[in-house]
Amino acid sequence: MTSSIPLLWLPGLLCDETLFAPVNGLLLERVKPICAELQALDSMAALAKDILDSAPDSFILGGLSMGGILAFEVYRQAPERVKGMILLDTNSADEKQEVTDKRNLLVAKAHSGQFSSITPDHLLPVLIHPERAADTSLTGDICQMAENIGVDKFASHAQALATRPDAQPLLSQISVPSLIICGRDDLLCPIENHLLMDEMIANSALVVIEQCGHLSTLEKPKVVADAINRWIQNIVF
Repeated sequence: MTSSIPLLWLPGLLCDETLFAPVNGLLLERVKPICAELQALDSMAALAKDILDSAPDSFILGGLSMGGILAFEVYRQAPERVKGMILLDTNSADEKQEVTDKRNLLVAKAHSGQFSSITPDHLLPVLIHPERAADTSLTGDICQMAENIGVDKFASHAQALATRPDAQPLLSQISVPSLIICGRDDLLCPIENHLLMDEMIANSALVVIEQCGHLSTLEKPKVVADAINRWIQNIVF
């Protein structure tokens, strides 16, 4: 690939463009990253349509966690516009009721005025590797992203996650080059998720990052960027 190509990032729940900023600064010059702003819409179908309405004509599609889940729906709606996929720390399956129930409790807390406590008290232990728990720069960025997103979007996106379709039947239909990345110690989206995606997507490559939790782009940005750069250099889009 000699000409520039947009890389459209889709952020995770309670995340914004900060999630990808450390990686963006390390990417090849011909990669032009942009991050979608997810609106307060309560279905994956609606979120994907809104993104496609303002997205470039063609792009590499990348997403982490909820962003990866949303990437499957974007691909479902417009496969001809997606030239490659980068799936980070995510899940192709539909949601289990027990996960929905736990998140709904957090949404209820948010609506009761406890929103600011949700990320530091409930989410951080499962978002990052335990060795990074005392990294105040990292944890501060994560908490600030949540504040930036706010209660309304949190509640809408929680509903979108709870009602999402099972994307596993789609995996074998993905024909574009796909890079799958996960932290070895991701507690939310374990390595088994990614092994399945790598097995089912025909043209895929899997990178597992050691001593890394769920937010790989913030925890190990250089490792993530190096993996993306190597992948792009070896792919003709």
